[in-house]
Amino acid sequence: MLMLPFTDMWREILAEHGNAFSRAYSTLHSDLRDGRFAPGARLAAADVLARLGISATPVREALSRLAGQGLLIDRPAIGYFVPVVDPVELKDLYGLAMILAHAAMDDLDHAAIRAWAGAHHQSQHRTAGELVRTVASLSSNAALQSVATNVDDRLARLSAIDAHMFAATDREQGDLEDWLATRQRRTEKLSVSQFYRRRIKSVLDIASHAARSLGGPDNIIS
Repeated sequence: MLMLPFTDMWREILAEHGNAFSRAYSTLHSDLRDGRFAPGARLAAADVLARLGISATPVREALSRLAGQGLLIDRPAIGYFVPVVDPVELKDLYGLAMILAHAAMDDLDHAAIRAWAGAHHQSQHRTAGELVRTVASLSSNAALQSVATNVDDRLARLSAIDAHMFAATDREQGDLEDWLATRQRRTEKLSVSQFYRRRIKSVLDIASHAARSLGGPDNIIS
């Protein structure tokens, strides 16, 4: 039997662990963004283990990482839960998205804008999370981009509701390409403010739609 050197063995073990963590994290991250789990649902590590067929440690690490990012709630000695759609928290997320988009517009990379516009020959409606992530990607501020990506992750499960409720009004206002084409910072920021204020004023309706379409705490994964 061929024996691996000690250091090579540990590298292999660490690589396998890293691959298992990446698989668990990416699968759960995608499921949470897609709204696969109902708000309030408990995610048991045992169910994830059975589904993915990997060891417990990388699954627990993935759950812990997602909780640290606000995509899950860690209740010690109880488990991990999908956050409910709280209108107050939703209002704060939209407000944060607006602030981040404004900050990104103060630091736009015009070469990045030209490349992005060239890849988007047709105007595209963007939901609340997609908009802030896109605007941030056009800036040169990596920290801002990271926070914007997290906001998008936390709003992603509401994308279908967002599009259903606001697509028509958003189209009337124009989209990001139209706003940036003005080259007027004040006008760009005003457009962003109008986009997010529509949602801030409607947080109760959005939360109500979410309760009907995503389910609620009675749909528990235990």
